[in-house]
Amino acid sequence: MILRRGPVLALALLWSLPLQGFAAPGPAQTTLEYSVKANYLVRFAAFVEWPAQAFAGPQSPVVICVVGRDPFSGALDRAARGQTAHGRTLTVRRPGTAEAAAGCHILYVGRGGSDIVPIGPRPVLHVTDGAASSDRGMIHFVIDDERVRFHIDLQAASRSRLSISSRLLNLALSVRGG
Repeated sequence: MILRRGPVLALALLWSLPLQGFAAPGPAQTTLEYSVKANYLVRFAAFVEWPAQAFAGPQSPVVICVVGRDPFSGALDRAARGQTAHGRTLTVRRPGTAEAAAGCHILYVGRGGSDIVPIGPRPVLHVTDGAASSDRGMIHFVIDDERVRFHIDLQAASRSRLSISSRLLNLALSVRGG
């Protein structure tokens, strides 16, 4: 039972971590912000269910992709290293084309990445960032009260045949279509 609570506790801890001095972000605040966001991206995998056909096989990894400018400076790779979700390893890629991004399960859209997002209904969790764009994905990062928080668009996730756990929904600032 403790193992099941681990991801929820980790998300709650990340949510409560203040980004002191974020109003005028310096290198340390930016590094902390993207370290927190990287950890969220990895943790999201445990709270989202994809249809079986989203994976090539039962041992296929959950692929986290970054398109556009990569703000993580290696933090995402470090956060994903050795992690699993639903019995699958996590792997990180940085595809340069929409065709290459078609194999992603979680797609973080950084600055300039909207042209690389695959078109059409696919079981891909789109994650956007208020620091990069006002466009909103299924999960949209924002800074609220000096903390990294997020909004969830449950309708968009459902259209892509993704199921988001109520435990993650409870941590969101808002849930559209919930």
